[in-house]
Amino acid sequence: MKKTILAMAVPALLAAGTANASVNLHNADGVVVDMSGAAEIQYIKEYNNTQDPYLRVDDGDLLFTASMEVTNTLSAVAGIGFKFEANLNNSGSTESDEMYVGLRSTDFGVLTFGRQIMLADDVGNAKDYELGSEQVNFVTDSANQVVKWVYDNGMFYAGANYALDTDPTKSTSTASNEGQKVAGARLGVRGAGLDARVYLYDAQNAASNAFAPTGVNLQDVTGFNLELDYVFGQFDFSTSYGQVEYKDVQASTVENKNTVDFWQLSGGFKADEKTYFALGFDALDSSASGNYLKYKSNSLYANVSYKLHKNAMVYAEVGQADIKINNVDQDPDVGYLLGMEVTF
Repeated sequence: MKKTILAMAVPALLAAGTANASVNLHNADGVVVDMSGAAEIQYIKEYNNTQDPYLRVDDGDLLFTASMEVTNTLSAVAGIGFKFEANLNNSGSTESDEMYVGLRSTDFGVLTFGRQIMLADDVGNAKDYELGSEQVNFVTDSANQVVKWVYDNGMFYAGANYALDTDPTKSTSTASNEGQKVAGARLGVRGAGLDARVYLYDAQNAASNAFAPTGVNLQDVTGFNLELDYVFGQFDFSTSYGQVEYKDVQASTVENKNTVDFWQLSGGFKADEKTYFALGFDALDSSASGNYLKYKSNSLYANVSYKLHKNAMVYAEVGQADIKINNVDQDPDVGYLLGMEVTF
């Protein structure tokens, strides 16, 4: 869920990502403390035909993690993370999106409790940066009261999380989505260049999103996504199919919902250790009832990335889309972007 949703319908939101590099701050007496971060900036022209190109503060993350050895097979773990976001008017916000504690076992995986990014944040395997159609949107991918378990033995991996965000002083009929309950799971297998997985998701009293009409504050959201990746020499291929139903919690007499199907197919070529090319096509189509609108879109995109350093990358992307809302063509522009990401 790391991309924008129907750029013609809703201005691009900021992508959330996890830093993939780290700096060791302390390692002694069984205690390890690491820091990791990422910063990403883009110059982007979205598909929106009324919007000029702009310099976008796309993504910023900072994460501190700690591990304390309890036995040879068990460690206590903790993490504190921050995300940095900016809007089109360059106003920004800093939010602590992770604060958790837990246990890590070499035999049973990692079990954590607290404010966390959930498995839903990992959904999506298309190769676009911004100019593909929206992949599966599970709406809520982080929360304060999360119990999460992940396990990976190299060939088989699995995970599950449950989030319960409640406040008895607030009403669930408001847009605050107090009282939301989110359950998610992932099951996957990898080997011989193949990686296949399925995500399952169910949320009650989730927030509104771009597929919801004006006036809908809370939704029940259920869905799945099937993903497949295959690497063959210098080439790699990805495909996925998902379906999500968004249903108005407050609808009483009329069924008010939107069922959205998502597809994507993409491929990449690693020209050398620094240069990577990708091409992809994706689409979404919805079946709406009540006040929900019918969305249909597809996009074709191509991009190239170049590593300046193992932790620094520049990239360029161009895309063309066909977008309809209630069967009305939104007449999108050709989209393009130049971007740079630095991790540490």
